[in-house]
Amino acid sequence: MIKCILFDIGGVIVDFYNEEDYYPYLVKVSGKPFARIRRMINDDIRIDIDKGTKTQRFFDSQVANQLGIRVEQVRWYDFYKRKSKLINGTIDVIKRLSGSYKLGYLSNTDRSRYTYTVEKILKPYLNLFDYRFASCDIRLRKPDAAVYKYALHAMSLRAGEVVFIDNQIENVAGANRVGMKAIWFRGSRNLEKRLKRMEMLS
Repeated sequence: MIKCILFDIGGVIVDFYNEEDYYPYLVKVSGKPFARIRRMINDDIRIDIDKGTKTQRFFDSQVANQLGIRVEQVRWYDFYKRKSKLINGTIDVIKRLSGSYKLGYLSNTDRSRYTYTVEKILKPYLNLFDYRFASCDIRLRKPDAAVYKYALHAMSLRAGEVVFIDNQIENVAGANRVGMKAIWFRGSRNLEKRLKRMEMLS
C-alpha cells in the first residue's frame, strides 16, 4: 500500500533545466563544446556543491578556471534566480494528492539554489510537504542507493510504500533499485495520467 509520494524539485516542481538554459550560456561565453561543459559540471564540480562539501565560491572558481572565463561570468546562482519558475500543473497535482498521502521532495541541489527555491518559489506551498530532503543538507545525492535509504529511514517507511517522481531517468532507476515504485516525469499532464492509472488520483 502506497503511503508517501516523493517528488524531485528541478524539472518536476520547478521549471529549470541546465541543459536548456545554463549550459548554452556557458557555451556562448567560453566557446567550449556543450558536451564538455555538461560533463565537467555534472560529473565533477557539481557533485561537491550538491552534497554541501564545497562552497559556491569553490564551484565558481573551478568552472571559471576550467572554461577560461572570469568568475563573475559563471553566474550559476544568478541564472537560476532569473530563469526558474513554478510548474503550476505539478503543484495542482500535489494539492490533489495532499490529504490522501504523505508528500515530500528529494532533490539534488546546492545551497544557493535550494535557499532561493524554498524562500522565493516554494514558500507558499511548503506546508504541502511532510518531508523535505535536499542533497546539500543530507550530503547524499541521487542516484546513489544511500540517498533513497536515508529518506526511507527518516520517514519510517518501507520502499514498497513510496512512489518517487523524477525527470532524470537515472534517478528513477536508482529508486527502482532500492524497491521504490518510480515514475519518470514527462510533464504534469502525463504525471496526472500515470497516477490515475495507478488509482492514486481520481
